[in-house]
Amino acid sequence: MLQDEKFITIVIEIMNYTDAHCHIITNAPCPDILMGRICNATTQSEWDKISTISDDKQFACIGVHPWYIASITPDWQSDLYNRLKQNPLLMVGEIGIDKYHDNISAQEEIFITQLKIASELNRPVHLHCVGAWDKILHIFKVLHKSMPPIIVAHAFNGDTGIIQQLADQYNVYFSYSTPQDAKAATRIAETPTSRLLTETDAYDNESEIESIELASNAIANIFGQEIDAITTQIYQNFQKVISYVRPID
Repeated sequence: MLQDEKFITIVIEIMNYTDAHCHIITNAPCPDILMGRICNATTQSEWDKISTISDDKQFACIGVHPWYIASITPDWQSDLYNRLKQNPLLMVGEIGIDKYHDNISAQEEIFITQLKIASELNRPVHLHCVGAWDKILHIFKVLHKSMPPIIVAHAFNGDTGIIQQLADQYNVYFSYSTPQDAKAATRIAETPTSRLLTETDAYDNESEIESIELASNAIANIFGQEIDAITTQIYQNFQKVISYVRPID
């Protein structure tokens, strides 16, 4: 061997990036950068397509988003129940209540129905809540004996004072993208790392990849941790969510 011959070892750093909330319903392959993602439907019309998602890294949710309750068919409840019953890999989402959209009473009724279905079938729920945490907490209190096993609060924007209550009483995890202001950063900082998830809300792979890297780095900076440490913790949290539809290896 020549004395000046050099051997260069290239270390490829693999991050445990996970996307707990996106809307990529085309069954596109999960990017290599991701260890897993959860794809949410918003309308009943998307249930057929998103239900075909099923591999080691991708997980699907079906449900009725509060913005789109006007589009449901008369048999939506039995349709949802039967699809979930027939496919044990499906979660329930994106569902919830939005104060700034019409028909709050109808939103509440449909939300409660979906919570009850998720509870009966032991499925995780992916929750949309805007300006309605008082209503959500009241519903949770009423349904405390028939709640889903785990809830992901997508883009959590509630008061930091309810984070621990939601975690302790209702097994809620909190997913965040890159914080856009100081209030959002404070919510992240006040969330126990054992309850943290990252999300993108993306509709395509390209924006998902960019968003998950930005979100993960921002959250690591908020906690003053190395990126690999925080993404490993978030990956472990992600595994707890999906364990209800696929056992942890």
